[in-house]
Amino acid sequence: MSTKNTASLSLPKSKTVRGYEIKRLPLGGYLQAVEALQALPGDLLTVCFPGKDLGGILGELKELDAATLQAMIGNALLAAPTHVVAFIAKLVGIDEQIMLDDPGIGLDGAVEMLNAWVEVNNIEDFIDAARKLFGSIRAAAGSSQKPNTGFSAWFRKRSVSA
Repeated sequence: MSTKNTASLSLPKSKTVRGYEIKRLPLGGYLQAVEALQALPGDLLTVCFPGKDLGGILGELKELDAATLQAMIGNALLAAPTHVVAFIAKLVGIDEQIMLDDPGIGLDGAVEMLNAWVEVNNIEDFIDAARKLFGSIRAAAGSSQKPNTGFSAWFRKRSVSA
């Protein structure tokens, strides 16, 4: 019999928002959502610098002027929302096309769904626990540096007295 802490037992396993069920996500679901974001940098570069390879992109960045920057930002703003919608759709478990087409969702509904996802998946507690864990790791790494009492200290002592 597996043991569960009482906090996870009291968490809702799902929540309905605007007619869609937002469920607790298994670890694999998080990984799929992150995969949805992996294409973002490459896609943004392709959209911002159409037809350019990496060398061409670097060349344009070296010669960046206001017009190029304005075009870059405009293109990025057109491409980024598609990735954001795909990411949200993966997190909340709703088909991306439904997210885009259902007028009952809209921007406010997407935010409401994300809030439900945060609640159902206990994200706030995860962030607090991760912050504590990383703090403990940093503290342990700092405290594990012992004073230098090995060979190099012995060698320094010998070379000073010689």
